[in-house]
Formats: sequence, structure tokens, C-alpha cells
Amino acid sequence: MYLHTLDQYLTRFPGRFALVVYTPPPRSPAEEPLWAALERGLGLNGPVVRGDRLRLTPEGFAPIEGVADYVAPKFLGVRAGDGLYRFIEGSKATIVIGHHIFSDDIDPADNERAWLDWLAGVFGHGDPHDER
Repeated sequence: MYLHTLDQYLTRFPGRFALVVYTPPPRSPAEEPLWAALERGLGLNGPVVRGDRLRLTPEGFAPIEGVADYVAPKFLGVRAGDGLYRFIEGSKATIVIGHHIFSDDIDPADNERAWLDWLAGVFGHGDPHDER
């Protein structure tokens, strides 16, 4: 996924600076598999195939319209007009988000905080800022 993301940057967003949003992983949910909870939180219904047009609807964000540019077990990459959105199920029951957003209108700290809050909501955790 990392080499593919580099290729997408060089092909689709050359010379533009990215706001890289990396959020620390949440703790494991008790009842729902991680990937199923992530898909539910993104508003996905059913399996995604590379090339699919997607409309992600994470609560608290404007809908993200794009194409699935990278799909593998426990990996989802979505290329949208404003950047590259990356979702990964990591080891030890974690979800990692690593977005590359190309927008001058987004404050990096506010955006990271919003994604942390979203993760906390999806996975039913308390204040995500306490774990930093």
C-alpha cells in the first residue's frame, strides 16, 4: 500500500504538499470484528473491489467521494479529489488511519482530532485525547 500511495501521489498530485493525518490505533472493540466496525463507520455496505466508486460517510465529516484505488485484506485506499484516504487493520487489534489530504482549507491539528473522535465513536471508546 505504501508504494502504491507514493505512485498515486506522483501520478495524481505531483508537486502538491499533503497534510498527512496519522491517527493512533484504537483499542479492540468487545463484540464486533474490527474491519466490520470500520466498514460500518465509513458507511460501506458490502465488499469493495478496486476501481469501485465509493461514497464514504464517516460521521462528523462531509461525504468523501472517490474511487477504491487499493483494496486488500485489512487495507482500503480511497483516492478522492482532495487526497488519498488510507485505512489499515494492524496487529494487536488496531485500526490505523493514514490520510494524505491536499487542501489549504484544513487545519492539521483539527483534522487529526476529528479523525480521532470518529475512531472513538466507531469503536465505543472514551476521550481519545487521553491516550496520547
